[in-house]
Amino acid sequence: MNIQPKQNNIAMQGKWWQKLQDRIIQKAVDAVPLHTAKDSARRIEKRNNFDNWVSKPHINRGVLGVTALVTQPPIDYYNHRVDEETRKVARNRTIAKILAGTTVGMFVVRGPIYTAIENMTNIKGKSKFSKALLPKRFLTELANNEKFLKNYRSALAMGLALAAMCVTNFVLDAPFTIFLTNLFNDKTNQVKEVKKNG
Repeated sequence: MNIQPKQNNIAMQGKWWQKLQDRIIQKAVDAVPLHTAKDSARRIEKRNNFDNWVSKPHINRGVLGVTALVTQPPIDYYNHRVDEETRKVARNRTIAKILAGTTVGMFVVRGPIYTAIENMTNIKGKSKFSKALLPKRFLTELANNEKFLKNYRSALAMGLALAAMCVTNFVLDAPFTIFLTNLFNDKTNQVKEVKKNG
């Protein structure tokens, strides 16, 4: 790989500095050895299956939700700039927002939308709706290229899910978040009362 020189140098440093910089970067790139991985067909198939599974919008939302659930509540709880009561409420609210958003996003919005799109973009399907969302001019290309079809499905599902979430964020997520926040706050207060009495 060759580093291309930059043409838009307006600094007062002169061109010698840019040439030296490009030469150093090129030497660093050349020092990295070329490596080609040789995998068995089984490992390649496993990797492709994992890629297909993770790239589905509802699974992707689940992964994001789990990651957020592991990382964000501790940040809120260990924020020592606020008092302990505020930290607990912030932690409970964060957990409630993550759980509500992930649950609604996975099971109410993205999962059903992706399943519907999968059924309506089935090239080998026999029902009258099996090709309803397939563009006619790309039908042969989609039939011949499975990755193109997978990407088309994911992009279409993500777009429709984003449109649906404009409604579900207010209709489902917000009330569910409030319900869970109140539930977690009540549990936290009950634990505090037990500790005081015990």
